[in-house]
Amino acid sequence: MTLLGLTLVIFSACLHVVAHVVLKRSLDRLASVWWVLVWGGLLLLPVLFFDPMPWSWPLAGLVLLSGFFQFAYFYSIARAYHTGDLSVVYPLARGTAPVFLLIWATVLIGERPTPGGTVGVLVIAAGIYLIGLPRLSAWIEPLRSLSRPGPRWAVIAGLFISAYSAVDRVGVRLASPLPYLFFVNWVAIAFLTPMVLRAAGVRALRAEIGYARFNSVIAGMTTPLAYLTVLFVIRAGAPASYVGAIREISVVFGVILGVALFKEPGSFIRVTGGACVAVGVAIIGLFG
Repeated sequence: MTLLGLTLVIFSACLHVVAHVVLKRSLDRLASVWWVLVWGGLLLLPVLFFDPMPWSWPLAGLVLLSGFFQFAYFYSIARAYHTGDLSVVYPLARGTAPVFLLIWATVLIGERPTPGGTVGVLVIAAGIYLIGLPRLSAWIEPLRSLSRPGPRWAVIAGLFISAYSAVDRVGVRLASPLPYLFFVNWVAIAFLTPMVLRAAGVRALRAEIGYARFNSVIAGMTTPLAYLTVLFVIRAGAPASYVGAIREISVVFGVILGVALFKEPGSFIRVTGGACVAVGVAIIGLFG
């Protein structure tokens, strides 16, 4: 991977954390997710006028599949934040994704990661495990935590991150990332809207936009921009498994912001875990 590609993916990671801070601060996480997607969809609306979609049956199927997986991801992450801390949920969701993605990219897409790339992914996964470790004597605790709703939904979210990333790896080969993301975004909204109306209701949507209008607009802008950056890097030829893994440096920012903004517990172990993530990123950048 080139230095420019590595820099763009890290920039994407920074943008991505902003949206999750907004989501954690929200009154109703599901309503907040809906507004973030809607603002992002409106932001991408001008794309239709200068970058038309080259529709085909395979492309339409990929858009529907990716939209469903993104809906499932956003629903899962909203459920995770109802009870889970940012510094726990975010690392779990983002950290499990590259492990799943490595499997999907190899089995479904036919990518063959280099030994250096594989080692980098595994080091990142180890770092994520350390971030979820409360103390050195509690090695099994990150696994036991999966019995709680927050961490369990976070891992499910990680599964869906890997799923839509694998689908999008194929989708951006058939279409430009901008119109592709526009239609995927609105498919996700179409799946999410009935769920939001049933679980939260119109009143919750109104309350959320009244409480965090500016924040939701910012999150709505950063979310598609972050993902578009990733799609452009992938379309330029970077392997999907490496891009997904490098983006997980965002967990370091997530842990720092969780401790700083929400007064969540932090420790030397979590810092060490963050350092492992950074080392994994460096391995992929140098040898992937």
